[in-house]
Amino acid sequence: MRSGEKLLPLNLVIPGLCGPLPEIESLNSESVQSVLSWLAKADRQSIAQKTFYDVLAKLFAIDADKPFPAAALSLLASGQYDEQGHWFRIDPVHLQTDMDHAILRDTHGLDLSLDESAALLAELNVHFHEDGIRFVMIDKDSWCLHVAGDERVATTPVTEVISRNVYSFMPQGEDALFWKKIMNEVQMLLHHSPVNRQREQQRQLPVNGAWLWGGGALPNQTPLRITNIYGQQPLLSGLAVLNGLSCQPLSELVNHPENMAQAAGAIVVLDDLFQLTCYGDVAAWQTAFDTLYENYLQPLLKAAMNNKIKVDVYACNGVCYHIAANNRFRFFRDKRRQSYIDTYE
Repeated sequence: MRSGEKLLPLNLVIPGLCGPLPEIESLNSESVQSVLSWLAKADRQSIAQKTFYDVLAKLFAIDADKPFPAAALSLLASGQYDEQGHWFRIDPVHLQTDMDHAILRDTHGLDLSLDESAALLAELNVHFHEDGIRFVMIDKDSWCLHVAGDERVATTPVTEVISRNVYSFMPQGEDALFWKKIMNEVQMLLHHSPVNRQREQQRQLPVNGAWLWGGGALPNQTPLRITNIYGQQPLLSGLAVLNGLSCQPLSELVNHPENMAQAAGAIVVLDDLFQLTCYGDVAAWQTAFDTLYENYLQPLLKAAMNNKIKVDVYACNGVCYHIAANNRFRFFRDKRRQSYIDTYE
């Protein structure tokens, strides 16, 4: 680092860290209290980014006026990206339908197997082949769709629709009617799939829909002050490939303390809490939080403070928490849970 140059922070991206959660009064574990103490003593900065993908776009200098290109980045990581045409994510989901609404559930808890996922994709590819639409797999829970032309449609990330009525988040824009038709056609095909008939016989929820989102081309490479990426999502590997960085498992940072000396400027994504927050499962969130705190959050914060590395925590709630070693002397900051873990509106 050159003389006078500011030390880069360690960036922790933890969607779901601050809720929203119901029944926050039940969260009394030592791990929650410890993290609340860290947040209470931190400097708080309001930011425009209130979702996980908005925060990633900010950190990786991706144009915020365009949809986050989750499909292209996921495909780049798996070596399947083709710059010709247009890519979308079209992830498998379960839709709980009624007369006037359909509530979306992603594959969390569905236990979709790799063979089932591949069989469903094969059916879709046979059906849509003549339409010039092609489906590919990123992993068993993540699918992509390719179409030849440019598309003028705005979509909503699947993570923002979990446990909500899908009719409020359907595609918008000039080509929206076409893509609504495709999504309905996919839903009908999956409804009659032998895979789902077998799942229902085994008393498993069917994969009876697919959610379109994350379209667009790869963003341009931009000079970044990022040293490393740690996380498990395929699109993080795509961001690493795009920017000439490495994406490493979290264990490389936590189990090898010597790596912390070079952690300034790194981005660490801890996303185990997010889906549990979407489903409002407080007990499961608490269990996952305790594990996250013990395995990653506590050792990362401790090592960062020992190495005099500042930490920026992005809870994907419109706030960035700036944590530094000298924050520990702020004994009288507000530590009430309500100040940090939001309730449902």
